Amino acid sequence: MLDTDILITGAGSAGLTLALLLAKNSPDLQITVLEQGPAPQAGAASLNRVSALNLASMRVLDSLGVWQLLNAKPAYQQMQVWEADSFARIEFATSDLGALDAQNGSSSPALGWIVDNEELRCCLYQRAQQYPNIQWKFDARIQQISASERQNLLTLADGSAYISKLLVGADGANSMVREQLKMPLAFWDYDHHGLVAVVRTSEPHQATARQVFLPTGPLALLPLADPHLVSIVWSVAPERAAELITLPAEQFNQALTAASQSVLGVLAVQSERRSYPLKMRYASQWVKHNAVLVADAAHTIHPLAGQGMNLGLMDVCALAELIVQNISTGRTCNEQRMLRQYERWRKAEAQQMIALMEAFKRGFMLQHPLAKLVRAVGMAATNQLAPVKRQLLAAALGNHGDLPAVARPGVISL
Repeated sequence: MLDTDILITGAGSAGLTLALLLAKNSPDLQITVLEQGPAPQAGAASLNRVSALNLASMRVLDSLGVWQLLNAKPAYQQMQVWEADSFARIEFATSDLGALDAQNGSSSPALGWIVDNEELRCCLYQRAQQYPNIQWKFDARIQQISASERQNLLTLADGSAYISKLLVGADGANSMVREQLKMPLAFWDYDHHGLVAVVRTSEPHQATARQVFLPTGPLALLPLADPHLVSIVWSVAPERAAELITLPAEQFNQALTAASQSVLGVLAVQSERRSYPLKMRYASQWVKHNAVLVADAAHTIHPLAGQGMNLGLMDVCALAELIVQNISTGRTCNEQRMLRQYERWRKAEAQQMIALMEAFKRGFMLQHPLAKLVRAVGMAATNQLAPVKRQLLAAALGNHGDLPAVARPGVISL
């Protein structure tokens, strides 16, 4: 039976970032990471799943020495959002950042970066292996979890067992920690699937992230390192997603080009097409005894604004910050007051983001002519109002809300 201070279930980006933050800032902590799959394997980025990282997340990865390890992290310098069948449109560019940079005392080199999820995970794991106070267990199938006011007992299918002072559920949307500890979950189905693929464009993307709102759902075109490659996230009804996945490539390309309004010319799919159901999940309880949830185990949101990964990384930064503060003052890593502080802090941020995404999504679902006119006029007016655009940019960059210290504006090394 292994005795450890902090047991993290899940070696995704959130779990690995937490392990790194704790190992770097509290070298006496004994940390164990369990992962149900194999260890990350370095290799060429597949681009099967990518994430848009904002400036706050970049600061975190830079501070951990991970940002420099990423081979492909194309920056986008512009964002364009429009509605397919109205004049509603808004655009952002790095040239809009001047006042924000002056206000924050920092430089913003881009609006965001597109990273391959698996490559990010590999780089985090590579960096984390340098810390001897992190132990690893891969291909670990959890059989039973028991949490009490004193400690947590976790048993694996191979018979091994772990005792920890603090158990962190970083094991994704279908969290075993959340399920076994019966932590209540609220959710609703968006009745859409997100279809993802890598697509070649006949026109260069010009380092611009694009999103068009169609009556059937949004389509995002995210620029990759190759000026003629983009990653798409196409939100459509489940039956339409199934149809699009099985269409011959030529027919799919025609449908996608039409949906994009040929903004990047003729589009041609270059990869396997995959889809996944889009659901909002929100755990009403993030702390139970000495167990705590982070990232997708605590919440999932609609991908239309690309903030899911950023939200999860801020969770683990906040938890690590509070744990390190506690230990530095002679307190424990599982103090209930501290865990409740984390829960209040990050719940407020998650609730705000969930409400914003839902309002945004529902606002574009309204197809009444008057609603479309109001929406178009509002977006056109916002596009001309510099102060309003700066506030929207601050939120998109991650310079908004109650940020953990490591993610706050300041000097960054690139």
